[in-house]
Amino acid sequence: MNSNRSSARLSRRRALVGAGMLSLSACVSAPVFAQPNSRNVPAAEWTRILDAARREGKVVVYATMAPAVHDRIAAAFNAAYPGIKMEVVRVVGTAMTIKFEQERQNPGVAGGDAMITADVRWAMDAARKGYLRTPVGPSAAAWPEAWMKNGQIVFLGVNPWVMNYNTNLVKTPINSYQDLLRPELSGKLASTSLVAEVVTIWYKWLDDTYPGFLERLAAQNVKMYPASVAASNSTASGEVAANAFSVIPIDAALHAQKAPIRTVIPNPAYGFSYGGAVVSWAKNPNAALVAMDFLMSPKGQQAIVGNEESASPLPNIPGSLDMRKYNMQVLDWDKATPESIKAFEAKWNRLFGAR
Repeated sequence: MNSNRSSARLSRRRALVGAGMLSLSACVSAPVFAQPNSRNVPAAEWTRILDAARREGKVVVYATMAPAVHDRIAAAFNAAYPGIKMEVVRVVGTAMTIKFEQERQNPGVAGGDAMITADVRWAMDAARKGYLRTPVGPSAAAWPEAWMKNGQIVFLGVNPWVMNYNTNLVKTPINSYQDLLRPELSGKLASTSLVAEVVTIWYKWLDDTYPGFLERLAAQNVKMYPASVAASNSTASGEVAANAFSVIPIDAALHAQKAPIRTVIPNPAYGFSYGGAVVSWAKNPNAALVAMDFLMSPKGQQAIVGNEESASPLPNIPGSLDMRKYNMQVLDWDKATPESIKAFEAKWNRLFGAR
């Protein structure tokens, strides 16, 4: 892991540094009691939601975070609400959108009640179409308004995109994206293909930030993987020497296994926020509201950030990453227009062979 991370200090100002960069503005057994415009509901109504959630007994969350983060979230929630079992199902990229659309059109099919997604675009459209529920509860009411989108999507923190390399194969440290262009790394690099819109946006950021870089990276004969987990595993195993695209929780799991990899947070760094939301056709709607409120609580945030794996919007969360030292830029969904992304995809496909 990059040694700079070991000196990170927690403070409110640092934890919130990315906020200013974001332009944020069925057939169920129990009724959903809360659908106000406000996230704040009376204590009696929240108690009714909790009781109904316990009768439902479970909540299914489709999520695209690293598996270790899913495990932490589920364990923390199940400990906090022993009468409600959280099941986290990992669904990557556009596969989540497809699943939710299928379930919306087939209300008799059991599926996901809530989402934690890196691809926020679908959730933004869903909010405009009335497909999402407003999160409510004590933690939801206290959540910083700057970390909401369309009033129903919760930005659950900031996650920097990172690089990693195999320390057995790479003896001269990699510290920047430009280091990936070294001749000895030709044919030994990994990255992730365009499996999700956020991946495309990251490549576009590289192209905008370092003109000509992508053309030179493509000449390195990069091996593309369908997910960052697979790419990082290949780095750890020695199948490749370095990987351009990962997130800290994926690498942290490999570090815990004593894998010979080093994680690098580039400077400047680029990051994104996972969006959390509850779908209107949830089979366990009250449990889903309770789950989302938990994710917005200090305990939920601590489960998400782990050991400096991401930065929380809330102050004084143990383990929250200090982003200031990496000159972090944060994905702005209002600026990443579908038209600009579509145009860039054509360039990427020309360079990397539509992998």
